Amino acid sequence: MSSNLQLKLLELTSESRSVNVVNLRTTPQASLDAKLNTLRERGLVSVSNGVLRMDSRQRIMLAEQMIRNGGDPKKISRLLGWQEFEDFAEHTFSANGFRTAKHFVFKSKSGRREIDILAWNDSLTFAVDCKHWLRGLSIGRMRDAAQAQIERVVSLANRPDLLSRLKVDRSEKRSIMPVILALGDLRERIVEGVPIVPVSKLLSFIYGVSPVGDEMKRIPVSDLGTQSRLA
Repeated sequence: MSSNLQLKLLELTSESRSVNVVNLRTTPQASLDAKLNTLRERGLVSVSNGVLRMDSRQRIMLAEQMIRNGGDPKKISRLLGWQEFEDFAEHTFSANGFRTAKHFVFKSKSGRREIDILAWNDSLTFAVDCKHWLRGLSIGRMRDAAQAQIERVVSLANRPDLLSRLKVDRSEKRSIMPVILALGDLRERIVEGVPIVPVSKLLSFIYGVSPVGDEMKRIPVSDLGTQSRLA
């Protein structure tokens, strides 16, 4: 599969999410048709009446596949928007039984905090930091990002009143798992107890997490009665 064609698809669908197939004809027609059919069979594009369409999910998955196959991560990531990356993650959670809150902003004793995506069901709560991350990051940078996400989650766990307003079930002791969602499959899978999840494996991660496992960090939510007052 031509990487040039895939890059062109990401570029041309970055705003309108659709492109006339005529605008892709830089190769012989038969070759182009074969390549588009392969992408369509993989669920990465939709083609109808000469118009090719890609939604955010398809664009994210195509980009991740290109990186996995050795494409230039920086060049590819520049063609993706933060919004569609986060929308994809939120949709994955909500389509699999989770309630979600995106760009959840709150006050803590140390100031304003924001969680990119908060997702919860009856037994699990995830606080997700969406990173436009690529291969080749140093362990030091990953450790800094993991620690920063832990600090955000600790601040949120000390505000049980906020979780109550979101109607997060508190019938049992609730904890929040900090997660970093990345574009591309990084070498390190867990840093400082925080899972680093490639976007292509988010669904398998969701279904693979045990509510009582101890490999990954979980921050217990404070009791309402012992909640610290904000400064």
